[in-house]
Amino acid sequence: MVYRDIIQNTRRHDMRYLVNRPSNLFGDFDRVLNNLFEDNKSIGQTVGRSNPSVDISESKDGYTLEVELPGLSEKDVDLKIEDNKLLISSITKENKEKEGKEEETHYLLKERGNYTFARSFILPKDANTEAVNASFSNGVLKINIEKIPEKQPRLIKIKAA
Repeated sequence: MVYRDIIQNTRRHDMRYLVNRPSNLFGDFDRVLNNLFEDNKSIGQTVGRSNPSVDISESKDGYTLEVELPGLSEKDVDLKIEDNKLLISSITKENKEKEGKEEETHYLLKERGNYTFARSFILPKDANTEAVNASFSNGVLKINIEKIPEKQPRLIKIKAA
């Protein structure tokens, strides 16, 4: 077998591995970063974090946004409307004290920690910013925004002079 054939077979095998196991694409990269910043816990806390997933749907009566926020509660989330924009944000901080114990814990691996995100959505012109309600259940924030009813033409009665 020629050296060129070995390289081609290896490359083919590597690409097949990445296609079959795309979740491992950044595994080596993450391991290198974790080792590089082993003593710096604050850098490793943001690895793997991203903005929450959002589904937006429209019905004849309004709009619905469903935001996945696993591990959070309604107390952790801020929701406001400002200048026809819907703003969803959260800043959670790790609980330093566990059940009143102040002893220092030595973590071998720490992937949970502070979690911060902010998302904003420009609302359509027919969104009624005064008719918004939100609920939180099983890690999903559901926001309902009613539509402003379309103005119907008004018939004006003409009087005889």
